[in-house]
Amino acid sequence: MRALATSGGAPRRRPWVVAAGVALALAMSAVSLAGCTSARNTLGTRDSACFRALPEARSAVGYVAVFAGVRSLQASALVKDIESTPHASRTIPPALTAVEHEATCLVAFKGSFAVDRVSRGWAPLPGPYQGAVVVVRFSNVKLVMTVLLPRLPRALEFSDLH
Repeated sequence: MRALATSGGAPRRRPWVVAAGVALALAMSAVSLAGCTSARNTLGTRDSACFRALPEARSAVGYVAVFAGVRSLQASALVKDIESTPHASRTIPPALTAVEHEATCLVAFKGSFAVDRVSRGWAPLPGPYQGAVVVVRFSNVKLVMTVLLPRLPRALEFSDLH
């Protein structure tokens, strides 16, 4: 870089060189910050796409239920968890068996639930019901069934917004 001499003897830089350096530093900062924040915008998994199922799931259980998490799984994972529980019904409803090997969104809620107070409710275990898993078809975001349970299945590890 060529410096211009000033009357004080110290070199003076051209203004466009300084402006270009500042612009380059700002651009590099913006790129590095964008890389840091983009990973946090989603869960980074297929579960992220299931957040589009939240309005359908919320409508199925009502607005007093507390969102507990969401998973993108085949419905067979929920069925296996239910079947492994003692005293569970061995008769799986046809609506749930129809999507057993399809991609579904399982949306979990906590609260106090009754079969006649949720959409398409099914309770495979004796109550009271403190957990609800809403099964929503992944392909068209349509409600399949609301499964009421005494508590949410820990094995499914629902991920939430926190």
